[in-house]
Amino acid sequence: MRSGKARVAAVIAGLILVLSACTSGGVAQEDYDALQAELDAATTALATAEADLEAAQQQVSMGAEAELIVQVGELAAPIEPVAIGADGWTNEESVRGGLHLVATLDSSGPDAWDIAAHPRVYFTSESYASNFFSGDAGEAALEALGGNFIGWHVIDTTTREVVASALYEFEGDIVRGPHGVGVSPDGQWGYVGWSENAADGETRNNYVGIINVRTMKLDKILKQESYFQGGMRGQALHHIQGWTDADGNEYVILQWGFGANGGPHHILSPNDNNQVFRSITYDDVKPMGHPFTTPSPDGQWVYVSIGANWIRGNHAPAAGIAKVNVQTGEVIEIFETGHHPIGITHTQDGKWTYVVDGHGSHVYKIDNENHEVVDSSSAGVAGPYGICLNADETRAFVVGKGEGSHNTGNNLGVIDLTDRFRPDRSFNQPIYLGGSASSVDHCALNPELDANEIWVSNMKGWETIIVDSVTFEVLDYVPSPHGGDTHGMAFVWYDNGWDSGELMVDMGGPKSKTLQADILARAAAAAADG
Repeated sequence: MRSGKARVAAVIAGLILVLSACTSGGVAQEDYDALQAELDAATTALATAEADLEAAQQQVSMGAEAELIVQVGELAAPIEPVAIGADGWTNEESVRGGLHLVATLDSSGPDAWDIAAHPRVYFTSESYASNFFSGDAGEAALEALGGNFIGWHVIDTTTREVVASALYEFEGDIVRGPHGVGVSPDGQWGYVGWSENAADGETRNNYVGIINVRTMKLDKILKQESYFQGGMRGQALHHIQGWTDADGNEYVILQWGFGANGGPHHILSPNDNNQVFRSITYDDVKPMGHPFTTPSPDGQWVYVSIGANWIRGNHAPAAGIAKVNVQTGEVIEIFETGHHPIGITHTQDGKWTYVVDGHGSHVYKIDNENHEVVDSSSAGVAGPYGICLNADETRAFVVGKGEGSHNTGNNLGVIDLTDRFRPDRSFNQPIYLGGSASSVDHCALNPELDANEIWVSNMKGWETIIVDSVTFEVLDYVPSPHGGDTHGMAFVWYDNGWDSGELMVDMGGPKSKTLQADILARAAAAAADG
């Protein structure tokens, strides 16, 4: 996949060739005029794309080290049954959960970026270029080219420059680019999902690529397809998170589906060939709602939404949360979390869990010891989606996406967690994000806690947005290198080189044990002062 400017330039070149052929072939004048009009529109689009690119380059310096890796290939043939253990990856849980290995690739190669110069980085996805082109001509060119592509990129968290990016091209019609991205707890593996239409034009295939982060090349491709309510169903990959439990076991969870009908989900063991450790299916959690799961801070439990289309449209807040024990599969259900549970996060002492209701525009507070909802608050924004806490856990930032409504939200709500569990009244709410902010969805705390930064992903824009968690001001916009939108996120530190990687924070909250301890200390100090 090429940049917006290159894609339009390719269209122009093709039109010029067609016009040349028409000139020598005696084509009717009206047909010639129509082609000339297309060429004029494409030329205008190129000029607009160049202007947009120049503006983006003025906002951020890409630097000489921002290399692009493009990996091109052809996906495997349709899935054939594989006996458990036959390929060194398939096991009972992968079969039960309908996750299939379809390709193993050579992911070796040169380093994607200079890790000594850029050890502390932020990963995010890059997909549909919905706003990269301006004006009618640009929109027409984008529509003709197709807007979905598969990519992700790396941002230095100190300098805020893009230091590496990768795009993956396959033979097929990409109908959904990567929504979420994730990184394994040791920073060695990345996870990027996409969907494409098969050659028959009817079948949609849903994949996740497991990527060697050091080279940003694909190592494995997995496909999701499982039996569900009387037939086979494939779900698109949505969210991804990683964590380490109290015993040092490392996990990554792939969360499939959209809307209020999610699942299955697959917990992988990244240090064991990325095999499936546990599948969470409709047989385990029924009905399974929106695919936004998070692990408890100790890594023992995974919180999964209980929901469905009929629950989302119900008058009563009948949705819930299922706590699934990672090791045993035990399920504990907690109800009355609104209509459509989406964002979930936790305090680092494990006492409280906050759940976002995307349709009721509320946030619910769960007492984890007694497994019950103990409080609720207006989210302060319409259609909230993601949620994250500040460094001392005195405030929750709720992402105003406009879920279930206009779906073009561009603000953050702030909830006071210290007093009456309600939207903060110390400043004028909400926080308007500006820039290209549209359908913003997730937020995460910068692990450099003294920076007081919240980073926000931007599903219909083309920037990562950085907000000051103390002054509530937008600090910066980091443009995507290829004009695509952003969704998932992961902060990873490589302070002592590639082999020292540590996942610090992702869309589910802090994941580093050292960082968790630091936040606990700050939260205790804030409580003592309050």
